[in-house]
Amino acid sequence: MVLPPYFRNIAIELNRKSESIRGAFFSHHGSAGENRESLVAEFLRDYLPNRYGIDTGLINSFDGQFSNQADLIIADTSFNSPLYPSSPNRIWLVEAVYALIEVKTSLSPSDIQDSVDKCRRFKRLPRKFSDAPSMPSISDSLFILWAFESSKSETLKLNLIKSIVNVPRAEQPDFVIVPGQLVATTGQYMELAKHGQHGSEYRKKLEKQHGPDLTGLQLDLIQVDECGPDSLFVWLIWMLSWLKRAGSRSSDLLAYLPPDVVWGRRV
Repeated sequence: MVLPPYFRNIAIELNRKSESIRGAFFSHHGSAGENRESLVAEFLRDYLPNRYGIDTGLINSFDGQFSNQADLIIADTSFNSPLYPSSPNRIWLVEAVYALIEVKTSLSPSDIQDSVDKCRRFKRLPRKFSDAPSMPSISDSLFILWAFESSKSETLKLNLIKSIVNVPRAEQPDFVIVPGQLVATTGQYMELAKHGQHGSEYRKKLEKQHGPDLTGLQLDLIQVDECGPDSLFVWLIWMLSWLKRAGSRSSDLLAYLPPDVVWGRRV
């Protein structure tokens, strides 16, 4: 089987189901949004390895901060479980989270700005990883903006640039995916893709040419690839490549303990 045609059909089917949701829930936008999130969650559960859990909920850091409610979360479920696991609103410790996904019907300037604001809050959460089973090879977390509809690619690119031009790269979204139209990259993912992972042969080659500090190498603010019906497959390849290189991750639970507390007595 040739994979690109297979995933083209999946993208067509996802968009068809999204259109069906629009017709069925035209006066109930909240329900329509939840159903579209379910479409994306089902796709990810089908095509990501089982070690990556797909969930929703809040994300908590050791200093007590929370993310906004996440539409979807990709988490390391081999070494982590959520708090309140049987409740509809679960809490994930931030170190367990590979990616937060915001699902939108369309990408208006206000939709983009709302997502960037949520991204910045998520990216700013401090992380303290456990070294068991190992420290993660990539300590960043992805922020992915998924939309079923968009304006023309050129217009979307301009709107994305306006929303992130004054945002530090570490706080920018990593992916924007519109199945059937385009995939855009920016943020820390773009930096890693262009500079290479620390210790890689490509990174060593760049450091030999430019020195150990590569921050001076000019990067585009955003890259938009209009791949049409192959956009979903392109995005899946890039995201899976990142996930496989990120390594395992888990929380240092001791960091979540309040300081100077006597927990009991030893007898």
